Amino acid sequence: MGIFDRITAKAMPYEDDYYDEDVVDYGEYDETGEEYPESEAPVSSIRPVSQAPEVARIVTVWVANYKEVRDFAVEFRNGLPVVLNLSQADDAERTRIVDFAVGLCFGLEGDFNRISDDVFLLTPKSVKIDSHGSEAPHTFA
Repeated sequence: MGIFDRITAKAMPYEDDYYDEDVVDYGEYDETGEEYPESEAPVSSIRPVSQAPEVARIVTVWVANYKEVRDFAVEFRNGLPVVLNLSQADDAERTRIVDFAVGLCFGLEGDFNRISDDVFLLTPKSVKIDSHGSEAPHTFA
């Protein structure tokens, strides 16, 4: 018998080491170590991981410059609708603020709606907006 045969003989398991997997029964056990009967295994109900929060308030923010965007961004990120009033902002700041708000809504999968020339509505993903009436701009004399 050569060295290779001896290594192979040592590496091969003996027939006594094999067991039949069909014979071994791995039952389910509870915390006390007692086996569950087949028909009484614990079953938990299916429930959603998280539900959308109920909207209890809407935040209104007057923003005059870009440094104040954090005021509405944190509220929107927390899942609250935001009414953004830009009536006090000049045109250059208004453009930057609107660009930021649109990006914020896009990034968090929300909606950005124009209410008037100076007022915008940011709604999070969990809030749906129903619109009734004409989509055409209204002019009030």
